[in-house]
Amino acid sequence: MKHTHQSHDRKKLACKLITTSAFLAIGFAVMTGCSNSGEAKSTAPTKAETVTPPASSTDQNTDLNTNGQSTSNTASSHSKHSSAAAIFSAAKQGTLPNLPKGLGLGTSSDLLFELWGKSESGSTGPMRSYAKYHTDIMLDGSDKVTEITSSDPDYKKLLIKQVVDELGQPTETVDTSRDIPDTAEANYTINNTSGLSYYLVFSYQTKTQKVNYIRLYFNSKTP
Repeated sequence: MKHTHQSHDRKKLACKLITTSAFLAIGFAVMTGCSNSGEAKSTAPTKAETVTPPASSTDQNTDLNTNGQSTSNTASSHSKHSSAAAIFSAAKQGTLPNLPKGLGLGTSSDLLFELWGKSESGSTGPMRSYAKYHTDIMLDGSDKVTEITSSDPDYKKLLIKQVVDELGQPTETVDTSRDIPDTAEANYTINNTSGLSYYLVFSYQTKTQKVNYIRLYFNSKTP
């Protein structure tokens, strides 16, 4: 009987060991799973990162093209202002593109003083010189503007070939080399609607073909 009782106890102990081992295995598995889960969570990004893509070459080119167009438009506008056609168009109105509104052939000396002030040459005599504006003005006996000569820097960028290409052959070409070496004048007669004849003169260098100055006048005898 004692042997039977001991055998029964061993069986119970074996069952307990098996059960305990099973519980330990389950616990270890659970702990391992939790540990892996924690590691997985720790490696996952906590916050999404936003990456701003660099400006594409197309966008950069667009900016460059826009700036280029702006500069080009400004230069184009400036060029048109000082073109031979623009000068001729203004001359038909008795003025030049570089002059302020109201100043032209027939303008009184009082208005001239109001627009530009006192000239460097003083207020006596027929000549009024304004170096600041690159312009000399001649008055007639009634103190009205009868001649305007301008050496504006924009005009001096012109070549006489450009003038002829835009305006056609001049009414007359005059050799002025006796007075100023290597110079000549291209003269254009302008008949406006008022019946007056204006004369537009382009003085230029015969060697370089560059314009020296522009003169606009009408004869003092013209009514």
